[in-house]
Amino acid sequence: MSIRSLLMVLGLLFSVSCMATTSAAAVEITSLSSGSELDSVLQYAEDPSAAVPVAAVDTLEWHWGDKNSMSFGYTASVYWFRLNLQHSGTEAVTRLLSLSYPVLDHVRLHSRRHGGDWEVLELGDKHPFAERPVDHRFFVIPLTMNPGEQTELLFRVETSSSMQFPLSIWEERDFFVNDQKQILGMGLYYGIMIIMVLYNLFVYLSVREANYLYYVLYVGCMGGFLASLQGLNFQFLWPEATWWNDHSILIFLGGVVLFVLVFTRNFLQLKEIPLLNRLFNGLALLAFFIILFSNLFPYSSMIRLLIGAAVLGISLAIISGIIRWGQGYSSARYYTIAWSVLLLGGVILAMNKFDLLPRNFFTENIVQVGSVVEVILLSFALADRLNNEKRKRYTAQLIALEHEKVARKSQEAALQQERNARLAQEKALQHEREAREAQELALAIQKQATETLEQRVKERTLELENANRKLELMSITDPLTNLRNRRFFDQIMQREMARAIRTRESICVLMIDVDHFKKVNDVHGHQAGDEILRVVAQAVRQTVHRSTDLLARYGGEEFIMVLPGTSADGAEHVAECIRNTISRLNFDRISAGLRVSVSIGIHGAVPGYQESHENWVRYADEALYYAKANGRNQVVRYKDS
Repeated sequence: MSIRSLLMVLGLLFSVSCMATTSAAAVEITSLSSGSELDSVLQYAEDPSAAVPVAAVDTLEWHWGDKNSMSFGYTASVYWFRLNLQHSGTEAVTRLLSLSYPVLDHVRLHSRRHGGDWEVLELGDKHPFAERPVDHRFFVIPLTMNPGEQTELLFRVETSSSMQFPLSIWEERDFFVNDQKQILGMGLYYGIMIIMVLYNLFVYLSVREANYLYYVLYVGCMGGFLASLQGLNFQFLWPEATWWNDHSILIFLGGVVLFVLVFTRNFLQLKEIPLLNRLFNGLALLAFFIILFSNLFPYSSMIRLLIGAAVLGISLAIISGIIRWGQGYSSARYYTIAWSVLLLGGVILAMNKFDLLPRNFFTENIVQVGSVVEVILLSFALADRLNNEKRKRYTAQLIALEHEKVARKSQEAALQQERNARLAQEKALQHEREAREAQELALAIQKQATETLEQRVKERTLELENANRKLELMSITDPLTNLRNRRFFDQIMQREMARAIRTRESICVLMIDVDHFKKVNDVHGHQAGDEILRVVAQAVRQTVHRSTDLLARYGGEEFIMVLPGTSADGAEHVAECIRNTISRLNFDRISAGLRVSVSIGIHGAVPGYQESHENWVRYADEALYYAKANGRNQVVRYKDS
């Protein structure tokens, strides 16, 4: 064998060895209970370039999942998910893998057994429904394993919707039993929605009240939106229309927002409140244009805009309902309660899609429960409004009859009034005197009440102003170190960068990191770590004396500093002073002989015309990375790294 062939064999063995060490450990398939989520046994990796092939997935940075952790919000990255299964039993087993988020665009499954060739299965709502291995609204994958067999599964997921990967494993019978329960629940829900549509459509055709038509359109769009989100429409209505399946979510949700706003404006008669009327008209116009141009812009951008418009619209609806309720509009009480329930559900669903809440049965179905309660209460509100109008007409008739009776009695009493005229004149003088006294007393009471109210208003206004100032300070201050936080730094950095570009002055950024901080936390505890961060922050702040310089906590054990009008040499001198100061700090009260050091990355220069402040921070961070990678406890300028 030639030397070249030997080297190729050794390289191949080394790569196989590396792959073996980076691959996930195999999980016994029979140890996974039917219906269990696989988050805790899954590995995932992010591919921002979306160009890594299956042969190179081991070059990605893999992470272990955890319960309810496979949710990453809206992202342009491709995500890979890895699962290794083995079967040590004596009989073959069959399982179903259920990926229960039906709006993922592209899901490519690579599978191989015993290190053989990869087999590829294409899934996702960008593919016709008939291509799925199991006819189901979710992505269901049959899996059969023979005794002693090991299977490696790699999922490549790319989507414009929220990146969620709720994978579970089922025995076939358990899966379909559970699915029947879900179908029953969805049947009840959509049955209620259809009944409400048909009933109120009949009422509209009978009374020709426009609010009923808007209500019917709203309920129809709400049902269509949730059916598309759950994959029912794609399964039963348009299994081949992949483009429309994606955009139907935007269209239906836009219709929900549009018809809700029009219904609310008319139902609560908001033309009497010009400001609210203009806000509703503006949001309705925005929803209409989103529907009209939904195919011209990216889905992820449009759905975020729509979710924001929906939350804002429902919030305005609740505010309007409260206002009208307070004004005595009785039907507004049902309306306000209805939208409060739906707002809670909508907020929970939106937080779930933006990865702020975990994905579970409650967060995925809360909008359905809330929307059922909401449409029923809105139907009650419409019925109450009709009853009120009937009651007003009946009351008007009773008042007219009462007026006739009063007129007759007035005629009968006319003679008696004439007899009592003289007595009335005498009493009138007395009443006039009493009225003047009462009027004077009322004016005095009113004046006193007005003065008291004005004083209380002033006191309350001052309290609110003080509270607002405190809240504003808290929002830009790190509570641990009492330094400014990253949000405030970004604002100041952007302003100073613009000023440096305009005046052609140098500006420097220092990125400061406490060395071996994780080890300090692990050995001495997080309270000791917090104390070290406070002492380091105080020491750095005392080292910097110019009022124009800004020190902020950037995150974790990192601090960041901007030095306007400072050259790179001057910034390096400041950084060395900081490093020396920190190295001399004494932490014997935490542990005898405990000392800490810092690594500092610097970037400074006169920025170019189109230079971004993010670049300055990134260059400083790269210099810091170089300092930490080359021994720590040193200062590195970006040009040196």
